[in-house]
Amino acid sequence: MAQRELTSKIKEWLDTPADNRDILAGAELLLRINRNQIFFRNVARNPSAKAARLEYELRKIYNDRLQDFNHEEVVSLMAQVEQINRSRGLDKQPDTSRSDFQRGKRADHEELPQDIQQLWVQNAEIMKKMRDCHTHLRLISTDNSSCPDSDRYPWAKEIVRLDTLLRDNYNKYDHYIRGSSAVTAQVVEDPRSVSKKCARLINMQKGRYAQSQSPELADKIREWYTQVINPSEKMTAELHDLGII
Repeated sequence: MAQRELTSKIKEWLDTPADNRDILAGAELLLRINRNQIFFRNVARNPSAKAARLEYELRKIYNDRLQDFNHEEVVSLMAQVEQINRSRGLDKQPDTSRSDFQRGKRADHEELPQDIQQLWVQNAEIMKKMRDCHTHLRLISTDNSSCPDSDRYPWAKEIVRLDTLLRDNYNKYDHYIRGSSAVTAQVVEDPRSVSKKCARLINMQKGRYAQSQSPELADKIREWYTQVINPSEKMTAELHDLGII
């Protein structure tokens, strides 16, 4: 049984009212983890006498695993935030020397429908929010936080969410065809489909990068990585070992 599936089973058992719990089933879950045959046989002989101890052991294991999984999720989110930061420069002041058109504003902007124009305005506000979130994130450390993972999680999650919204807005804005319906002008691809596609591209191109060490390809892989929803530990580790992230 996979670790996450086993943890889910433990939670399900703990959430069951004590009077309705299958004590032997709980003992089997614990046995899968600690391999303590003696305790398992003691529970089997006298379930009611060992029920409280069994609950204590399973709850302790569940809490430890939950903390590990939360840390794992935060590490994954922080890796995505780092790639977004590289792409967006969230830790830098906005470059005011660049014109709106250098920053992607369309030459026919004023001729676009109002709701399409508004996407450009909204993205400026989104970028400000992302910078603010990133500032809060950078200020969190073990020196000023008793639980950095918990404090970082909401800021990192928000940056990833805002970056997705930013990309979707630019997708609609950049591809809008004048004269078409603003509502149906651009069908934005499902983020889950994008995530799967980017994961496939990474798996196809990481071997090529290992041979070529191309900076351009590294940038592409980093961009794909930011769009993968909950990248696997294996993928993250491989890209880290290649020096891409």
